[in-house]
Amino acid sequence: MGSIGMKMPDLSELRAAMRGRAVVAEARVVLADRLGCHEAEALQHLIWLARDLGMELEDAASLLIAHSPAGADVPDLPADAELMRRSVEAAHQAYRTVEAAAGGGEPGTLNEPGTLNEPPAVNEPPGRPAEADTARPLEADTARPAEADMESDARLLEGTPEDPVAQAVLDAALGSACLLVPIRAVDGHVVDFLHAAFGAVAEDIFGRSPEELIGRRLLRTDPGSRLNGLFPAYVEVLETGRPFARGPFDYTAVHHGTSRIVQLSIRCVRVPTGVCLTWRFHDEEERLRRRLDRSERLAKIGFSEWNLATDEHDWSPQMLANYGRLEDEGPLVLDELPKIVEPADLPLFEQAVHVLFNRREPVQVEFRIRTPDGANRHLWLYAEPTLDRSGLLTNISALTQDITSRRSMEGVLAETRRDLLRLQGETARERQVALTLRRAVLPPDRVLAGAPGVSAAVRSIPAENTARIGGDWYVTRVLPGGRSMFAVGDASGHGLAATADMARMRNGLLGLAYTGEDAGRLLSWLNDLVHDVGPATTGTAVIGHFDPETRELCWAGAGHPPPILVRDGRARLLEAGGEPDPLLGAFPGMEYRTSTVRLRSGDLIVLYTDGLVERRGTDLDDQIDMLAGIVVSHGGELHQMLDDILKGMALDRFADDTTLFALRVR
Repeated sequence: MGSIGMKMPDLSELRAAMRGRAVVAEARVVLADRLGCHEAEALQHLIWLARDLGMELEDAASLLIAHSPAGADVPDLPADAELMRRSVEAAHQAYRTVEAAAGGGEPGTLNEPGTLNEPPAVNEPPGRPAEADTARPLEADTARPAEADMESDARLLEGTPEDPVAQAVLDAALGSACLLVPIRAVDGHVVDFLHAAFGAVAEDIFGRSPEELIGRRLLRTDPGSRLNGLFPAYVEVLETGRPFARGPFDYTAVHHGTSRIVQLSIRCVRVPTGVCLTWRFHDEEERLRRRLDRSERLAKIGFSEWNLATDEHDWSPQMLANYGRLEDEGPLVLDELPKIVEPADLPLFEQAVHVLFNRREPVQVEFRIRTPDGANRHLWLYAEPTLDRSGLLTNISALTQDITSRRSMEGVLAETRRDLLRLQGETARERQVALTLRRAVLPPDRVLAGAPGVSAAVRSIPAENTARIGGDWYVTRVLPGGRSMFAVGDASGHGLAATADMARMRNGLLGLAYTGEDAGRLLSWLNDLVHDVGPATTGTAVIGHFDPETRELCWAGAGHPPPILVRDGRARLLEAGGEPDPLLGAFPGMEYRTSTVRLRSGDLIVLYTDGLVERRGTDLDDQIDMLAGIVVSHGGELHQMLDDILKGMALDRFADDTTLFALRVR
């Protein structure tokens, strides 16, 4: 026996929540397969269906799963986040490679203005890692150039003559432009360039101003230009005079440990004092283009322009895709469109064309087409005319959206709704049958009438939710010899099957009760009956015998919540020693134990099913403690006490069956 305050491990609430989530998850996959959409969108449709039909989400999900083919799969969507992550990682790896290479690639130091000595070979001291130089931060050299370099660079910049040609290029450039003068080694080959002048508009990838860059070396401010081939290209322009152009292309640069990638176009020409660069960033243009392309693709919206004066047709890639056209096939002309429109929709399409050209008004129309590959598509078209000042029609702008998946989804949803309505009706009829069977099997609330030494009362309430009607049952009998037998049980599952199992358990116990055997023996026989006869099932039960002569209560339990004994204003649980005996039907040939307790006048025994104490988000032991507290505080008539218990426990009539039995010793 144990006290009410003891905590009994119970996972039923967690398991129930997990089952509910699993049912909804499986139904989401099934519906996503039927609709051809992503699981998240399918879940939203499932929620709407359940709300529209006045059903719980889990109940609608259960119906959908029970009447859907197994093995539904949902096509995977592109893993944009993963691609982005990998791209970023790859970019950062590239930046680290650029930094390492550039950090160790300093060609040397200037000796005379415009010339450079090659760096001498240095033997590394023992124990120094070979990669130490390449791991050095890129800006270490950039931020702290040799004093000789700074002096010689200043002399080179000061000695650069005026260059009218270079200035004309800088002044004429529409975008960023600069003049680079060469820095040569002793043998005359170019080892770097010096920023000598900038145009009126100059935009650096890192936002550095011309004042910050004038007088600084190209390979120190932009070491990536050596690795990506730009620096050799500038040298070739200087030496050959042939202009250089590249772009747009992806350009990577590093500054103070920060790497950036931009879309860039570059032009380079030779001038008397060096080379002039002009460049332009395409980031904003590229971003807008990608955004438009992505919007067209995701929404399946295509755009087109038809110049009536030149008869030129301009279709976006998605416009071609909506009509099943390849890029090399080009747009359809107006005379070809009726050939692919479904005959049933052709009058509507022709009416729209008439309004557009004759009345010169915008039109909206939905129609179906058959593409060259034989696919049927639903298209929504919006077209608008453009008129010149004299009112003549000069241009047609059109937008077409492929709404095939939407129309298909609407059809599947309508069919699914019809199926759920049918299943809801079938479930309602099943509930009615279950309730009728329950009323036929279970006796009225008047129990143990005329039993010597005791008075009793019972409440047995079926769930209001159609799908949650369970297998709660109870039995009371006055046996030959004056003993009172009472039992409360619960067959696993819900619905008509659980009600049938309940009737089998209860009627089996009624027949076994007249053998005169103790409660443990009756449970052992009932266990074999549940296991061997009829469909396999499980259940819980607690059986008690009260002898009015000895005032002994002999009881046994099979996986059922323990009875509560109230004596002298205190409550405790009746528990057998050791581990509780298992569920009925779980183990054939199981021998159940019988426990005995001597009762006194005024003692109260309370039996109940899990529907009274199990609640989502609450601890089972806390709920049993609450039940015991209500029983202890109530000293009135039994029927009133049971009603007050149901009210005090905030009974959820929608969730599960509930049975509550009380016996008081006189």
